[in-house]
Amino acid sequence: MKVLNFNSPKYSTKSGIISAYNRALNWLRENTVPDQGVVISSRQRAPYPEVTGYLIPTLLDAGETRLAERYADYLAWVQQPDGAFAGPDGRKYPFDTGQALRGLLAASRHWPRFRPFALKAADYLASLISEDGGIPSPYGASIVEGIHVFALPALIAAARAFDRPDYLAAAGRSLAHYKNLPGILEDKPLTHFLAYIIDGLIDMGEAEFVRPLVKKIFSRQSKEGGIPAFPNVKWDCSTGVAQLAIIGYKLGMYGAADRAVRYLCSMQNPSGGFYGSYGREAAYFPREEIGWANKFFLDAVHLMIASSFDRNAGIFPREVAPDDGRLGKVAEHLGDMTGKKILDAGCGKGRFAAKLKERYPGAEVHGLDISEELLQEVPASIITKQGSILNLPYDGGAFDGVFCIEALEHTIRTERAIEELCRVLKDNGRIVIVDKNIEKIKDAGITEFEQWFDKSNIITTLGQYCHDVRAEEIGYNGHQADGLFLAWMGIRGATVLNASERHTVLTGDSNVKPVTDRIKSNLFPAWCKPLLQHSSSGDAMLELGSGTGELSAILGRYGRVPHLLDYSAENLGFAGKLLRELEIKASFYRQNVLDSIPLADGAVAWVWSSGLLEHFTDEQIIHVLKESARVGRKGVMALVPNAASLFYRIGKFKREQAGSWPYGKEAPKFTMKDLFEKAGLKNIVEYSVGLHHAAEFWSPGKEASDFFDSLDAAEVEKLNQGYLLFTYGEK
Repeated sequence: MKVLNFNSPKYSTKSGIISAYNRALNWLRENTVPDQGVVISSRQRAPYPEVTGYLIPTLLDAGETRLAERYADYLAWVQQPDGAFAGPDGRKYPFDTGQALRGLLAASRHWPRFRPFALKAADYLASLISEDGGIPSPYGASIVEGIHVFALPALIAAARAFDRPDYLAAAGRSLAHYKNLPGILEDKPLTHFLAYIIDGLIDMGEAEFVRPLVKKIFSRQSKEGGIPAFPNVKWDCSTGVAQLAIIGYKLGMYGAADRAVRYLCSMQNPSGGFYGSYGREAAYFPREEIGWANKFFLDAVHLMIASSFDRNAGIFPREVAPDDGRLGKVAEHLGDMTGKKILDAGCGKGRFAAKLKERYPGAEVHGLDISEELLQEVPASIITKQGSILNLPYDGGAFDGVFCIEALEHTIRTERAIEELCRVLKDNGRIVIVDKNIEKIKDAGITEFEQWFDKSNIITTLGQYCHDVRAEEIGYNGHQADGLFLAWMGIRGATVLNASERHTVLTGDSNVKPVTDRIKSNLFPAWCKPLLQHSSSGDAMLELGSGTGELSAILGRYGRVPHLLDYSAENLGFAGKLLRELEIKASFYRQNVLDSIPLADGAVAWVWSSGLLEHFTDEQIIHVLKESARVGRKGVMALVPNAASLFYRIGKFKREQAGSWPYGKEAPKFTMKDLFEKAGLKNIVEYSVGLHHAAEFWSPGKEASDFFDSLDAAEVEKLNQGYLLFTYGEK
């Protein structure tokens, strides 16, 4: 599918923050050492464990889960035997270990395999804290010892995660030590290091202790939002500005924090990165882009958005009229919710969730919002969680229904948000997204991180995860539908082409002559071979989703008796003409494969399919396999795209990105054995076929084919790189 640019100015008249945010995120992707961590800087290309560590919670908040997991894997790999983490110079650092601990703890909440590594890091950090609370400082005069305060919140989090009161005691001793350290709040260090101290103290419950110093620092802020790196210089440290923005949001100094974020947007390099410092005589990485600037910039934007709802909580309504068009459309599409689990994503004060709970008292209604202030006003009948739509704190397939009303517009990463909303939806669950129409944007002003949407773009994105996707204009706040609000709706599950689309894709509306010529010339696709190998002459073979009928015709040429089932009358007509041209007798059935097969038990020897089951959910596949096993007295065979085939996967990905993939949503499989077993089939055999065809998806040249030709059959089988996965099971 075509990549949608939700960050184009046409989606927001004030898109600077959205664009800057996504450029910063992309810089991290592009400056990650493959299978390791983020680089030290644009000039120093080695991975940096410390920054890699504290980027993990940032990436999770941004919905960048795959990169976060890779970073955590890297940390697990480079952790020292005693639990410590080293800096780029190879020396162990308590501070670096604390930031790696932050990342491992965040990762372990998603992937429990990282818990042992987090525990080792916490053990090491706690062991360094002396009886008087000090932590050994390996730094010289250039970095103040007090930055170790920024490691203490991670130790507190570890104490809770592992039920370790000794960690709490150690962190408490260390806090007391650093709070009373002479000069701890002197306005002398570089803002980057000073902000570590301030932010750490805030997170340790010392907000009022640091407030006077923060006010003093912000008094030096320029009208553009910059903050001098030291009291008497004319240059700014980008990371320090971003960290001070975070501190401002935590202390409720919103104006200063907002100005700092906007300043960073204006200073961001075209690459999406930030130099360490800007201005006359800048002296902190002045010509190198540093990853920790991106980390704190992204965190600042997250807090900017969350705080905007907290500080404006009073303007958000508590009630919605029972006849509101938005509420009505959600209720209509979700249907009877009794006994079902429903999520209101971006629930605000819960007004829509509450009304649905009133209609369906037997429903389990959940509400999620980024704002803790708004969640405090959600009715007690709604089960609430604080969190981001970009990283929903629920298991996959947790809900029967999901709705999202006027919240997608604030998510910054629209495609990722839709992916998450669909991830937590069960197969065949229903989703409704209500938001504003880009065509009406001239009628109203919007915030700088708000987006309005094109109807077709959201349909396309939602269609990656759902079928029966559509959009309708709906009423709102007593108004009739006037185009301002749109409701996008879908049903979770693979997208299956309709009958006409399937016929066009498979045949190109061509006549049968090219197909008959191929068959008469014995030009057969490689995946016919296993169908012939595992059947015998005279076997009646029912093909589900028969399409053009080419494969059944080939089987007929080799003595099998073809039966063809398809839901497209056009396809069956094409197949009928093809088999008549080849003088092959066959039987035809027009039916949806999800319905019962219109044949008696054991009516044919084999039931098989090719390029069909990947369009359905596992539950639907098991149903089809059970029906197939009922009708096929010998067994069932299936061919689906092979998820392990890299050439196919890369080629498919590139064509989807270019918008040229014609086959609808399909889910390739690493194995079908478990589904065959659940359908009651036995003696299951599985292997991949179509190796050279896989290479055609991505590499039409001869290099890949020549390489495959150089391998013996055993190596080819072990590589498992064929385009299609063939699975065979007996009754």
